[in-house]
Amino acid sequence: MNAFPNWLDLLELVRAAGEINARNGTPLPTDDELWAAARRSQRVLLPEQIDYDLLAELRDAFNDGQQPTRFDMQAVVVEIVRHGHPAHIDHSGGNTATIYAGSQHTEQNGDARWAVTAGPGWFARPDHREPVADTSEFHIGPDDDTWTIAVSDHTSPAEVAALIVAVIEQVTEGRARLTESPPLPVQIHGHDQSDAAEEEPTRGQDHD
Repeated sequence: MNAFPNWLDLLELVRAAGEINARNGTPLPTDDELWAAARRSQRVLLPEQIDYDLLAELRDAFNDGQQPTRFDMQAVVVEIVRHGHPAHIDHSGGNTATIYAGSQHTEQNGDARWAVTAGPGWFARPDHREPVADTSEFHIGPDDDTWTIAVSDHTSPAEVAALIVAVIEQVTEGRARLTESPPLPVQIHGHDQSDAAEEEPTRGQDHD
């Protein structure tokens, strides 16, 4: 911790700004923007030139407020529906929240299956309210778990929804991989799909 008077007050102010950013869906500030905002607060007399050690503390405080890898799952569902696909969130054990999207069918054993599931997330408030998720843990794939894709850090709800819609369309077309942009890591039973695709032509071939 540095010796600036009122430094903790400034960090709390920056953390609160991060919370406001999260509620408004505002993009993360650049280093220059964050440093300028801290200087404007006048809680601490900061130099005009960025001190990157101090900036690191400011960034940590801002991220603690905004939680930049966290996103609103309900906002994702709204976007999916806007694209013309059914979607809803349900608890799938304990406090776990999962998105179920796309067409639904019933298996022979009577279990209901959706085209795509996405999660996990959790409910931030009691009674399964305010479902949220973190990009570091979030995966999207067919409901049969044959393959999944991850999402990148700082992905917005609209971008997560676009990925889910892309997977729905791929599943609907009966394909086993994403072939359109954006390129993302796709796994089939824990193996990279490109490897599986390369092995496929060798199966069933006759050898002299």
